[in-house]
Amino acid sequence: MSSPARIASAGLLALPGALVIFLAFSGGGYFPGTFSLAGLVLALVLVLRVTLADKPFAGLTGLSVAIIVLLGLFAVWTLGSVIWSDSGGRAFLEFERALMYLLAFTLCASLPQTSARLRWMLRGIAAGLVVVCGIALVTRVAADVWPISENVSANRLSFPLTYWNSLGLMAAGGGLLCLHLTADEREPLLVRALGAAALPVLMATLLFTFSRGGIVAGAVGLVLYVVLGHPRGLLGALVATLAPVVITLKVAYDAELLQTGDFAAPAAVDQGHEVALVVVGAAVVAALVRVAMAPVDNRLARVELPTPPRAALAGGGLLALALVVGALVAAGAPGYVSDQYDGFVNGGGLKDDDDDLRARLTNPANNGRLDHWEVAVDAYRDHRVRGAGAGTYQLLWARDRPIAFSVVDGHSLYLEVLGELGLVGLALMVAAILALLFGLARRLWRHPAHRALYAAVLSVTVAWALRAGADWDWEMPAVTLWVWCLGALAVGARRGKRPLAIDLPRTARVAIALALLAVAVTPLVTIKSQTELNRSRKAFERNDCRTSIDASLASISALPMRSEPWELLGYCDLRLDRTVLARRALREAVARDPRSWEPHYGLALVLAASGRDPRTAARRARELNPLEPRTRAASRAFRISERASWRRWALRAPLPLPPRR
Repeated sequence: MSSPARIASAGLLALPGALVIFLAFSGGGYFPGTFSLAGLVLALVLVLRVTLADKPFAGLTGLSVAIIVLLGLFAVWTLGSVIWSDSGGRAFLEFERALMYLLAFTLCASLPQTSARLRWMLRGIAAGLVVVCGIALVTRVAADVWPISENVSANRLSFPLTYWNSLGLMAAGGGLLCLHLTADEREPLLVRALGAAALPVLMATLLFTFSRGGIVAGAVGLVLYVVLGHPRGLLGALVATLAPVVITLKVAYDAELLQTGDFAAPAAVDQGHEVALVVVGAAVVAALVRVAMAPVDNRLARVELPTPPRAALAGGGLLALALVVGALVAAGAPGYVSDQYDGFVNGGGLKDDDDDLRARLTNPANNGRLDHWEVAVDAYRDHRVRGAGAGTYQLLWARDRPIAFSVVDGHSLYLEVLGELGLVGLALMVAAILALLFGLARRLWRHPAHRALYAAVLSVTVAWALRAGADWDWEMPAVTLWVWCLGALAVGARRGKRPLAIDLPRTARVAIALALLAVAVTPLVTIKSQTELNRSRKAFERNDCRTSIDASLASISALPMRSEPWELLGYCDLRLDRTVLARRALREAVARDPRSWEPHYGLALVLAASGRDPRTAARRARELNPLEPRTRAASRAFRISERASWRRWALRAPLPLPPRR
């Protein structure tokens, strides 16, 4: 391989790890401008690969092509929901997110796989996860060194992703990858030492998120990796890391001041410094002991173990499973599981402002998940095949929620997809995930020499798939994108094997490149629309309506189907006493998102301020969000007050501005 080809290959292997860091420090990649930028970068890199690589799709296999088709159909179905959904802007943005994952998987699947390449990508991703989690931990144990602004739940560590459960999953996934790096005897000694040193950092980060889902997912992945991978360096890894990790967790768990919103107070900072010293000491000890255990790894690696027949393996596995099940039954596991299930179903919510946040770790309460899921299932019952439309869960929740708590996503990938995209969307999503898991399991079975490597990829993928069922990890690319990248390379064609496509004629390359460039236009217009929308809001907040209007019009020009820039445009027109233009802009916003309460509420204010009857619009806003204080106040004010006071009340009412992004 030539030097330019080696550099390009190294860049592709490093890209997922780099994206982890970029996305994590950009709000987890949650907002449209960020995931569209990532999609644009991936599309352009894929164009370069198609046009410059000798064999751009040499890594594709039948299975990886099938997964690409499934993800592609899911993205098309998401975009197609614009047809039956009356929220076209929301569906388009969800399509952009799905497109980003499709491009990431396709790019990584196109690279021929070798164990060395897979190891390098895994190392890069692990390094990115450690960097993010390490900096996150610094903001908690050394708040005077890296101060951060308050978040929704400041007592739970969430920086930089802004969501503690996503950071918890990131720490758990990083812990699984670093456990593999320190336990696999095929890894260089330096990598094994660094993997051991990273584990105390990652586990302390996981603890401070108090993410029950992240802990459970990590535990499942750990068991899966040990059972399926069982590398010969596992003994040395456990000897080196078990005590440092346990001590770190004990000290962090006892640091009660760091589990409050006042973690930056002087007393808490002193306590944080003590924890920081323990974490650093534990990392150093783990690395040194891991190096000292290297001779044990080497001795175990030289032991030749006979390979039993598959029938014997299957029989032994069934026997072991029977023994485990019997032991669990004898220990009263069924009763414990029943109690936990009852606690989950009937436990209700959790309060993060309780005196002892640590109590949530053993509390099985569903924390409102059942309410979230019920809304999604109700949407599926109304539209079983096609769903309510991509991105509409937020509207469904606002209309049907049983409590006054704002939620944007359904807290379950599978149920949210079921509600928004129906049986078709769910079937495509689940089929893609199962196909990936099948491919990883098959690789693990067929390549015992690299069993631990494939077991590591499989374990983090299973952990992600489980956690995605109870939260909105799909909407956080920082914890999802790298899973698909790693899986894509792992199930790709091994170098030396005959791939599906080797040589492409120049005309085919040009056609594919042009198609990719056409696809790249969609994230480009989203970036333009979001950038101008952000500029419009900032200008509106500083009362610069002329700039806000110009930016809103630019955002509308880039992506006309979105309602938010029309809302800002109408509010600015009202400030400038252009009441006719204000009413027209808010009606345009309503037309683009008629099931959202915000444009209806805004229209009611504009109508009242311009001397028109706002009651129909206010009534509709309240129907769409009956528990929202602003819709209740508007409905009441316009119903019981005199017509002459409508304008005065409307001009004082709070506006539902688009969120800061």
